[in-house]
Amino acid sequence: TIISGMGELHLEVYMERMQREYGAEVTAGAPRVAYRETITQKAEFDYLHKKQTGGSGQYGRVCGWMEPIADSDFEFDNQVVGGAIPTQFIAACEKGFRNCIAKGPKMEFPVTGVKIVINDGASHAVDSSDMAFQAAARGAFKQGYLKAKPVVQEPIMKVVVESPTAFQGPVMGSLNQRRGMILSAQDEGPLCVIECLVPLAEMFGYSTVLRSLTQGQAQFTMEFSAYKQVPQSIAEELEKKLSEQKKKVA
Repeated sequence: TIISGMGELHLEVYMERMQREYGAEVTAGAPRVAYRETITQKAEFDYLHKKQTGGSGQYGRVCGWMEPIADSDFEFDNQVVGGAIPTQFIAACEKGFRNCIAKGPKMEFPVTGVKIVINDGASHAVDSSDMAFQAAARGAFKQGYLKAKPVVQEPIMKVVVESPTAFQGPVMGSLNQRRGMILSAQDEGPLCVIECLVPLAEMFGYSTVLRSLTQGQAQFTMEFSAYKQVPQSIAEELEKKLSEQKKKVA
């Protein structure tokens, strides 16, 4: 079973409850960040899936473009006219495209924020089928996606730290080291309240660090803020890890 949550503390609470309420034996590895992929520009595709073996073959051609959209994971728009793709195969095209967003061609993270428009294609009286057009759509997605300048995004958390004012400097320094962007720092009596945005990937183990920096006198809360593009250096690290994982599997 895989459980998900807002951070380490959230996951620790889940595990403690599973042990206490259900008597479950719980083992946990390192938490994983929910990265995702998206595209940054419009790109066209024109893909022909054609296979010929002994009996009937497979034939389907799908043309159109993809473009970035906000506030939606995926949209599909059929603008085919004149029967270039027969009506009975449009649903197969959509299914083929939808199947691609679970694992992106760039880094195998889920894809979001993509609108697909199909406006042309071709079919064969004998060799066209749902399977052929699903395959054509998958090929078209990969073809267009890699031209649409895909990027990896990471979850950014809003972090609020309450610390004695004596430790304000070290606390702010620790947040800056974690690619944090300080939004505000206000004194409230003997305490300093620091608000900042920090990538979730940088917050693992922070509760231990904070206790050490402040002699156990500080606490923090964390909630999801937004997804943002990862810096190039981080993207390269993720790509390297993916490559190493594939080598191990092979």
